[in-house]
Amino acid sequence: MNTTPEQILDIEDALVSDENPARDEDTLDFERCARLHNYLVAYAHMTRNGTDTPDLDALASESWFFNQPNESIDAIRTRLDPSLNSFLDSIYDPTPGFFYWVNGLSMELADETFPLEDSNFEGKERFVVIYGTTLELGSHCLGVLYDQLNHRASFPLTTDNVESIEPVAEHWDMWFPLETILTHWIHMLRMGKITADPRDEGDLSDVESNSRHQIGLWCWHPYCAAQIDRTVAAMDRYTNAIESRMQSLLPISQDAPFFTDAELDAALVPKECFIRSFLTRVKTPRFKLIAPGLEVPHDKEAFTARQMFNVEGQGRDIPSFLLFASADDDCTIGFNDEIHRLFFGSRNDVPSNQGDPVPTGLYSATVNRFEYDSEETGFHLLLPFALRPNLAGEDGARRSDGTLVPSGSFTQLFQHGVFYPFGGEHRVQRLERLFDRWTELIETGVWTVGENGVEGAINVFQDADHGAWEDYWIPPSW
Repeated sequence: MNTTPEQILDIEDALVSDENPARDEDTLDFERCARLHNYLVAYAHMTRNGTDTPDLDALASESWFFNQPNESIDAIRTRLDPSLNSFLDSIYDPTPGFFYWVNGLSMELADETFPLEDSNFEGKERFVVIYGTTLELGSHCLGVLYDQLNHRASFPLTTDNVESIEPVAEHWDMWFPLETILTHWIHMLRMGKITADPRDEGDLSDVESNSRHQIGLWCWHPYCAAQIDRTVAAMDRYTNAIESRMQSLLPISQDAPFFTDAELDAALVPKECFIRSFLTRVKTPRFKLIAPGLEVPHDKEAFTARQMFNVEGQGRDIPSFLLFASADDDCTIGFNDEIHRLFFGSRNDVPSNQGDPVPTGLYSATVNRFEYDSEETGFHLLLPFALRPNLAGEDGARRSDGTLVPSGSFTQLFQHGVFYPFGGEHRVQRLERLFDRWTELIETGVWTVGENGVEGAINVFQDADHGAWEDYWIPPSW
């Protein structure tokens, strides 16, 4: 265990990155994981106590898991891999509320979590629940599950998620070194997506309470300043990749903002939201087509006229906006149950009827900031055709968790799926990751660039159903 506050807080060389990957060995890297774990424990301790450094004596005395009867601890330890026992010997025991999604150290043996004889969980005696899901997130909670055979971890929030991770061999992409999961959590903490606040909800201003979801000490924010920066940078990289392949560009100043505040006011974009910050900061693309069949909205009046989900007074916090519409104005789709669900949730008082024409293209996500797991930086790619139209088909477009896009879906391309390996359940995929994926398609030559920008009609996206699903798939992340 680290012996000074400085050592606990100095974790730069323990964080997983492309330059510093997780160790690929048949054991838990307990020293690295313990450093990341202890950092989170110390961070929470400092926030609760309003200090800049952790009190190591206080941390050592805050024992919850370890104050069980010795025989209970010993019974668990006899069934743990030596590296897991070394991890336990190297960490501070967190108080309840370890992180946003997890309550604390559990070390529950999975054959006790799944005691029923009809459980389909294969070889369950090898699995340990290291951190238990916080009970505020619902019933049938599970947590960070560790596989002592493969020395990988996954994070099913509830037992309903088990089918997304087991059998392990069929869901290998959903299992990660434990240090990878802990690094993702610290990354979200450092960028401000998740923050810690010791105040009670009653002590918050209306603005604060309306712009986050809080579980105990931890707060989830629909967006943060770092996400604006990262999404702007991702689109600028994508724009540069296209422009660098063009012979001539539109006569537009590179310093001109994509949209002005006045133009977004005309489109009824809320004053304080992610999409306004993003559109007023990103540079204007100097070409016409930003993706196959999708146009850049250089005509701001046409942009305003296309918006059909920004009706005021509909009870939605942040409505969806059509960012990049189909270049073919006749390329619409009839309003249907899937569109209703994504853009209006369960509301019935919507300004559209079944079958009404809806413009296709890339939309920002509808967000209710009061809801758990809301993601204001998200998107929906609304296509004019159904994906995987043949219900019996065993192949086609896939989502980040490896599941097939639901047959007949018009909106699920590039999305997360039903399982979130680093925490969460419902949020949409982030624009930042979409632009990064599209940049790869340009740089690898899957998409080509012509005189007007990216070539091809919107039906190019159907390639995801015809053997090229990996080109239209975003690897799992938070």
